[in-house]
Amino acid sequence: MASINQVASNLEKKIFNWDFQKAIEHSDNESKTRDYLIEPLFNLLGYNKMDHYSHEYSLQISKGQVKKIDMVVSITGKKPSMVIECKKANSNLTNKNRNQLNEYFENQKSSKIGILTNGIIYEFYSVKWNDENKLNETPFLKFDITDYSRADLQDLAQFHLQLFDVNKISSNAEEKYFLADFDIALAKTLYPATPELNKLIYKNMGGGRLTEKISDRIHELVNSISLQEAVEQIKVIEGKNSKSGVYTTSTEINAFQIVKTILAMHSKIKNDNLDRVNYYDKKGFFAVVVDNMPSKEICRFIINDYSKKLIVDGQDYLLENISAKEITKFKKHIVEKATKILN
Repeated sequence: MASINQVASNLEKKIFNWDFQKAIEHSDNESKTRDYLIEPLFNLLGYNKMDHYSHEYSLQISKGQVKKIDMVVSITGKKPSMVIECKKANSNLTNKNRNQLNEYFENQKSSKIGILTNGIIYEFYSVKWNDENKLNETPFLKFDITDYSRADLQDLAQFHLQLFDVNKISSNAEEKYFLADFDIALAKTLYPATPELNKLIYKNMGGGRLTEKISDRIHELVNSISLQEAVEQIKVIEGKNSKSGVYTTSTEINAFQIVKTILAMHSKIKNDNLDRVNYYDKKGFFAVVVDNMPSKEICRFIINDYSKKLIVDGQDYLLENISAKEITKFKKHIVEKATKILN
């Protein structure tokens, strides 16, 4: 079986050679958009009309009421694996369109993936993590055939017939949705501070009866600055409690931000690739990597009480301190290594 990278490379060549601009000019209604743009893209993904997709799929809404779905893709059997709502090329994708796509999922159980598209932009949706009968309001993936990065192609490649695993895709989407909802909920819980949170904080301070004056005082103290200070303390606690003893320090985060800024300012690095750059923290070193993969290491830092060191491609460079001025001295080596991995 081909790998994600192999499929992505093949897709890149095929889309580059596809005159989709001409196809856009011919797509002046939904039917033509489907024929000239949407079907050809799915053909590039390994599907064919005879075996895998059909138009105007009939969906039983209620007794005597049938809705027609623009297009469905079936991997095995007749039940659709993906449901596609098609709109005219260059038209905006609206909440009304998303509600229409959601209505299909309220009335059929076989599909886990919904796609809303105008033939140019493809929005991929999965069901809510807490309600399998409804689609999430936001897509877990967007792909634009006129503006995409290598990372976007790798995301699209998972929908290729050779690689398609609906359970894996759904699981990854569910995790993404869950984490997004968690982040929002955590922020709402912490700020602005509620009376319940004030009371809990005061209790952990060793306080007794919470007066209105003290509650107001605590309320004012719960802000971005105090929360950031708390995060630093949490990192220390996590390091002490974990078996590895690893926690990411503010100095390491600063080093990461400096490296990312160096890459962002260099013409060899495409801006849409910067989101792929992140860090990997292990006991003894801190690495800047691509796609969260240690094997795609751009550089690493060793920062302790005795020395500060930058390592790129096995070459050590001593640093006087962790600063932009100091790290930028070695930007040529950092950019060269990043270019090899990202481009």
